[in-house]
Amino acid sequence: MKQSYRLSAAPAAVVAFALLWGCGGGGTRVVAPLPIADGGSAQAGPRVAPATFAFTVPRNATALKRPAGSRTPQYVSAATKSIQLTLNSASATSPAPAPITTQVLNVPNGTGSAPGAPCTPSGSNYICTMTVQLPIGSDAVTIITYDATGGAAGGGNVLSEQKTTVTIVQGVANGPGGAFSVVLDGNAATLTVNGSGSCESGPVGASFGSVGTTPVTFNVAYTDPAGKTLAGPGLPKLGVTATGVTGGTIAVSVNESTQSYTLTPSTTGVSGTINVLATQPDSTGTSDGLAFSRAKSYTFSTGVPPPASFLAAVEQFGVGSGAVDLYTVALGGTGGSDTFTAFSPARLAVTNSTNESQPDVDNPLDLAFDKNGDLLIGNGGTTTGTPQDNGNLACVPVGAIATGANTATTVRTNVDDPVAIAYDPRDGSVALANNPTSSSVQLAEYLLGGNYTSAPAARNLTAPGYGSFSVTNIPALAAGTFAIGLTDGLETDPAHNTGKSKIALLSPTGVETDITDTTTFGIDIPRGLAWDPANNQLVIANNSAFHKLLSFYTVSPVALQVKTINTGRRNDLVATSSDGHVAVSGNGSFGYQQVLIYDNSASRNPVAGPIPFNGTTTSCGSTYEYPNGAVRALTWLSNTKLLVALQSYNGSTPTPQNGLYIFDIGATAVPPGFDDVSCAAFAAAPKQTGFIALGSKPLGVAYKP
Repeated sequence: MKQSYRLSAAPAAVVAFALLWGCGGGGTRVVAPLPIADGGSAQAGPRVAPATFAFTVPRNATALKRPAGSRTPQYVSAATKSIQLTLNSASATSPAPAPITTQVLNVPNGTGSAPGAPCTPSGSNYICTMTVQLPIGSDAVTIITYDATGGAAGGGNVLSEQKTTVTIVQGVANGPGGAFSVVLDGNAATLTVNGSGSCESGPVGASFGSVGTTPVTFNVAYTDPAGKTLAGPGLPKLGVTATGVTGGTIAVSVNESTQSYTLTPSTTGVSGTINVLATQPDSTGTSDGLAFSRAKSYTFSTGVPPPASFLAAVEQFGVGSGAVDLYTVALGGTGGSDTFTAFSPARLAVTNSTNESQPDVDNPLDLAFDKNGDLLIGNGGTTTGTPQDNGNLACVPVGAIATGANTATTVRTNVDDPVAIAYDPRDGSVALANNPTSSSVQLAEYLLGGNYTSAPAARNLTAPGYGSFSVTNIPALAAGTFAIGLTDGLETDPAHNTGKSKIALLSPTGVETDITDTTTFGIDIPRGLAWDPANNQLVIANNSAFHKLLSFYTVSPVALQVKTINTGRRNDLVATSSDGHVAVSGNGSFGYQQVLIYDNSASRNPVAGPIPFNGTTTSCGSTYEYPNGAVRALTWLSNTKLLVALQSYNGSTPTPQNGLYIFDIGATAVPPGFDDVSCAAFAAAPKQTGFIALGSKPLGVAYKP
């Protein structure tokens, strides 16, 4: 007599295999309502039911949202090109099973079709189905995803895998609520540790410098063999230990569910090696079929936070050398003395990272502090000796500054002799003005996204025949929008500016908007740029011999010249205070340097007289422009205190005037050595309230209030 079995509403067991955020690369959750079908009889051998598996996969290898109606978050790698299901064994309520079988579903590649697999487009996804005959009873199966077609035979990499047992019971819905779940565990090919508060929460390099005893949380991220980020469930097991700890203790707390861990130092001055190990998940508690071990070790140390009024200054010793000196600055109030005190450590000298093979301080050219207090260094690289390089952008973690362990995260892709750095604290983005020595092409490099990693080359401005002189952030525009001055630097007649000078505004997406002026010459050899947030104006210092202009422009919604000032000098650098005062350096009639200051009113009136650099002569005129000096940096320490970095050399020897000056625009005083009372302009110069002599060239400074 033929035995019959009750069928549920659907004709087969259905397994929903859905993708959420297709860039995820690890675990996937499979939800399977299981109505049972009768596929055979007692006399005909093993009784089986056709189980239909439905897989939701992306039509393109990009992040895709799970379709409406998916019951739970489920993940597979966006690089999946085939899925292989193997019946390993079956038991007991049926007669002996058929031989072990394997079936492969090939997934479409892009918008193409999948050979041998019925796949139906569904929005940005494909819904692909395959039907396998599963014996009624307890079935052990293995599901594996690959980044090549053909399953294991296709030679691709395993992206995720799971071994599990499902029970097919006749006549009833199977699993809780008529569903069972299968979590595919991700195959981690790489491991990255990201530290909160270090170099804009970027990847941790060879060391992580924290401050004080504040707990620090680290997040661990993985990619599969196809380079896609793993997403849970199905993430690796995470283990973290601290070894070789000195100066105290480091408590470790691991959170497996969030793939994170927290380090709590017992005191300032603790140092130790942190060992991070990720192994296969084995989410079922038995075996998922994977076997891997991914590890990273780095030094964790704690130091005191740099104090307020903290100054970093580049000192350049010669070709391919240099260092960064560190100071605390005490401002003495209006007219009061300002002092520099060497920080401990007093100098970040040339060192080499252990994991990037790039020096952290290597011919430094410019500096900037980020909002965490990390120090960004633009390194010009080495043009002599071995090896030669094009420099890098280094980020020294805030806590590592105080410990002297200035091993940094370095970036060198698309970086070539960065002569200037600009930083936008709103989104953590950075722009570099690159000045390659071997090419006329200049680039403005973007490093976006909250960590200091190289941006795509498409976000660079390529300007053949131009020279990049300055770059600054423009806070009034969208976050991450920067300005850069471009010019060929040549002029032969008063009407020189015929399109060879421009200001390029660069957005985070790489879109360039140019500002030119061939009529009023407000943009002609733009050598220095600054943004005045108080007046919402871009300030341009022009270096033209024919158009010695300091120009003020609004740039949104359209570029519009607001005002120009003839300074009487070829202008070089410009800096704005937070309340809108403007300082500009320039060369006078004999090519000697002076600094002029203008107020924050609409008329931009001069503030006091020009700042001379002369402590020896007793006459006025051009002799009050320092004959052997060049202003290398202008930085406002407050709304009234201006720092001027002056390079002053006699031949190859620095003069006593070489170093860092502070001038107070709220007070005036006769310049040192001045004894000619008829020189009214110089008698009204801002008072010099601070100075420290340097033994080498001060090429750049960064100040953290």
